[in-house]
Amino acid sequence: MFLESLIIKDVFENNIRSVKFNPNGLNLIVGIPEKDGSTNNIGKTTLIRCIDFCLGGKIEQLYEDKEFKTINDDIFSFLAKKQPYFEIILSNSIQKNIKYKILRKIIYKHERKDFSIENQIWSNDTLIEGDFKQKLKEILFNNHDEKPTLRQLIPKFIRKDDQQINNVLKFLHQTTKKAIYEKIHLFLFDFKAKSLLSSKGELEHKLNHKIGIKKALTSRFNIIDLKQILEINKKELEKLYQQRDNFQIDNKYELEEKELEEIHLKLMEVKNNIFNNNLKKSILTKQLNELCNNIFDSDMQSLKLLYDEANFYLDNLHKSFNETVAFHNKMITNEINYLNNRLDKIETDTTQLLCEKNILYKQYSDLLEKLSKTGSLAEYTKLNEQIEKLIEEKGKNESLLNELEKVEKEINDINTKLSEIKEEINKNLHDFDNKLAIFNESFSRYSKILYDSDFFLSYDVEKDPICFYTKNVTGNEGSGKKQATISAFDLAYIDFINKANLNYPHFVAYDKIEVIDIEKIDKLFEISNSINGQFIVPILYDKIENFYEKYKNNIILELSDSNKFFRF
Repeated sequence: MFLESLIIKDVFENNIRSVKFNPNGLNLIVGIPEKDGSTNNIGKTTLIRCIDFCLGGKIEQLYEDKEFKTINDDIFSFLAKKQPYFEIILSNSIQKNIKYKILRKIIYKHERKDFSIENQIWSNDTLIEGDFKQKLKEILFNNHDEKPTLRQLIPKFIRKDDQQINNVLKFLHQTTKKAIYEKIHLFLFDFKAKSLLSSKGELEHKLNHKIGIKKALTSRFNIIDLKQILEINKKELEKLYQQRDNFQIDNKYELEEKELEEIHLKLMEVKNNIFNNNLKKSILTKQLNELCNNIFDSDMQSLKLLYDEANFYLDNLHKSFNETVAFHNKMITNEINYLNNRLDKIETDTTQLLCEKNILYKQYSDLLEKLSKTGSLAEYTKLNEQIEKLIEEKGKNESLLNELEKVEKEINDINTKLSEIKEEINKNLHDFDNKLAIFNESFSRYSKILYDSDFFLSYDVEKDPICFYTKNVTGNEGSGKKQATISAFDLAYIDFINKANLNYPHFVAYDKIEVIDIEKIDKLFEISNSINGQFIVPILYDKIENFYEKYKNNIILELSDSNKFFRF
């Protein structure tokens, strides 16, 4: 996919800004200083943010400062008054006759004093129905999978914030998990078995849940502990049974004794069922408490700050804060209702079991009282009480052991499936390595031109998740050369998708290029003009004054205090 043009019009269809991109090579946005030398607030980087906005990014990036959380009142008022729509045209890098028009219209909600967005995607003259971001991902990456998401991929191609500019590979929020980066990098370099990654993620989620249950069950004893305790229970019961069997009792009371034993066995079964219910109730109550703690009803200020921070870095939160909270709370409430229903059923069953236990206790007590009238049955009664108590304890331990063994088996089964998936992933890595070699040929060549260092991309398959990294052939990671190295990486990636015939974005937009040395910028621009892709960068005129004429034809937009991006 190539960027063809960006058009911004107001609510009355009046043109605000129109930019036509060079189909290949360098695309410069130049900030021209006024007589006083100032280039502040002219919108030099706004074009990049508008591209990002068109590709599913947040509107807040156009008027909010992500670092200081301040609002640019002029731009906010401009957007509220003009209610502009943004139109970006994409051309297909493989099927040249197909063009896509992405439309995002800003609507200002006066009563709420914020914005909503209307989205449309057109393929030539056909409106594409469906989820906006999912359809965009299908267009930009020819992929229908849920993960990685569009907004997890876009920061690789549009580096506008510090986290994206200062990190070659870890271009998302600092809290992003390694498993997400594993999926992103395998996806970007066309790892074929993408469905394996999805299955791996689902199994890892299930595994963590089962491990949590096991941790709760083993708070006092583990499986080995319980097996040893049950052996002790067994030996003690055998001893007590032997004592009771040897106890002499009048023959005329043998029927009562047999009935007593039957009642006792039923009583133990009922007690065991009550214990199992209480165990289930304890686990469900723990899950319920955790869910209740996840409902957002207090400390909303801290939560809002967290949401806002995620907004700045991730740009993939397509719901408002209130909608996100409401949706989250609804999902949690549904699960809470489900758990409460299960708890109610367990409570009902337990109540019935308790009634049954009381009846059996009464029958048991009556028989014991009858037998006691034969004379001295105190010792016999004591034996039965000891046996009863030990059977109850044994039943609890057996129930707990059964639950633990069940969870342990589930954990082992999941780990077995995970091992099989990881083995399949490793088999597919041979083809992946060949693709990485294609990329590294360009990456090392461009980094050699820029810094006389051969950089390459590699990974550690022994780590889980798979860890990707960049190094040069001397083994160093090249600190102090980040900006130019990242640019070399992104330009090499465009080479790679051309050679691999991938219909991915053939453009990269890059902010804050001024931090690179002047001579390196010249070399970087030369490289960008040699690729079949678009390198979009804003830069100050002063930075390229010495070779301005050399790249004059690459300028797509010149901005100044008298020609600001939004023209106000």
